[in-house]
Amino acid sequence: MEIELKYPTSKDTGKKILDDLKAEKGAELRVIPMEAIYYDTEDKGLRDKKLTYRIRKEGSKNVLTIKYGRGSDKGNKGLHRREEINIPVSDDFIEKPGIDVLEDTPVYKEFDKAVGGQYSDDLGIMLPLKPLKPLMVMVFTRTEADITLGEEGRSSAVLSYDEGEIRAGGAIEPISEIEIELSDGFEEDLLEFGENLSKKYGLQGGNKSKYARGLKLLGIK
Repeated sequence: MEIELKYPTSKDTGKKILDDLKAEKGAELRVIPMEAIYYDTEDKGLRDKKLTYRIRKEGSKNVLTIKYGRGSDKGNKGLHRREEINIPVSDDFIEKPGIDVLEDTPVYKEFDKAVGGQYSDDLGIMLPLKPLKPLMVMVFTRTEADITLGEEGRSSAVLSYDEGEIRAGGAIEPISEIEIELSDGFEEDLLEFGENLSKKYGLQGGNKSKYARGLKLLGIK
């Protein structure tokens, strides 16, 4: 499960948080260019089932990410919980994205219901009857660092600052946000760290994911 906190912020504040992490904690910063494409069927079959299908180029890697289940937690502003599956894919896969790679996952049946499927003898794979088409694109630079949380560093997380833009339906919206994703340990340590960070830098938690913001640009609720 993906458990993370999101905080929309200014470029200056995002950079300051990273600079302070490096200066005060000795954090090693990693800079990763990201380009994410979100897909759906023409009739928004995945959206209707609360499924998300994303292929993201992370530096030199391509990763297919499937998200499903819960979204933001209204009781803890900025907290997001969703089930997540990550699968490395090739450049060729991006040209013809399909659901065959999900066959051994717990959500394959749901995807099959959403897109349908037919077996291709030529390719030897299951192809969607309703093809997956690009819905929106996000281009941003992620600067991230590993951090420890809680008593005696019993929990760990990745803090990142994303800067770029969402492109959907001819509209563009900027991305400038801090994310803190729990890698291992306890959710309460993540929440405590987020609360302290919010107070120190004047952050307000954000309940909308990048994907939700892209849907809004498209006029999709």
